[in-house]
Amino acid sequence: MLAAAARSGTLFHILSRTCIVPVARICATAFLLFLAACAGQQPVVSRGSGAEASRSSDVITATELAGASVSGGDALEAVRRLRPRFLTSRGSGSIRATNAGTVHVSLDGGPLQAVSFLSGMRPGEIAEIRFLSASQAAQQFGTNAGTGGVMLVKSK
Repeated sequence: MLAAAARSGTLFHILSRTCIVPVARICATAFLLFLAACAGQQPVVSRGSGAEASRSSDVITATELAGASVSGGDALEAVRRLRPRFLTSRGSGSIRATNAGTVHVSLDGGPLQAVSFLSGMRPGEIAEIRFLSASQAAQQFGTNAGTGGVMLVKSK
């Protein structure tokens, strides 16, 4: 029967009727899934003024350091006021390494220093302070970071 239908040209009509419906259903289902995925996306909304919206939780900028609330003290006090979580240590994870889990400071990409190093700097001398998590610090500084975070300080 198929051979006879193929010769007469009706095979195309038989196949087209049976295939169009499932293909149309598949396309319609895919389109609905696409719409549902797009509808689930949350719109990006900025809150506050332009300065607050652009403020990063991992970066202290020179503009923030020039603010009246922190410009009079040292850089360590500025970090305490602006981003106190930068100074949070993870606790010692090692018996041998006494500095494991503590936060360190690197000035202009130099060697790691204790956080107290910041008390000798003025906020006006600093262009940026960027916080690296323990995993980011381990990637950049290796085992010297001691499983703690690192504050990268860029001087002016």
